[in-house]
Amino acid sequence: MFLKKILLALLLYVGMASADSNLTIYSDYNKTVELAQKENKPMFILFTKEACKWCEKLKSEVLTIEEIKNQLADDYVVLILDKEKDEYPEKYEVKGVPSVFLVSEKEEIYTEIVGYHSKPKAYLKWFHYVEIERED
Repeated sequence: MFLKKILLALLLYVGMASADSNLTIYSDYNKTVELAQKENKPMFILFTKEACKWCEKLKSEVLTIEEIKNQLADDYVVLILDKEKDEYPEKYEVKGVPSVFLVSEKEEIYTEIVGYHSKPKAYLKWFHYVEIERED
């Protein structure tokens, strides 16, 4: 049963990054920062960990919503990291998973979103906040 859940999560994850979605998901912090700087885009960093049902729910139910997926594809460089396995700067004090950090291409943290939020409007509000911050 556990293996089936992992396989399903992997298929959903791979499906999110497929060519038809136009959403590319990265897994290397340093390369993602370089790309964000090159493209002059903020980063959407999602911290997860193995066997986190809320992390999988966020990836499969929220990040697949067309409006969210399109805004991420158009306006962000998306990075998904395992809190316990991947390397990233200590300034990201991940209090729990899932955690999303919206970060400038200069690695300045705009905001941190802890936990699972099922309403797409919440993410759209946070994206709007980043737009306002970038105008300054």
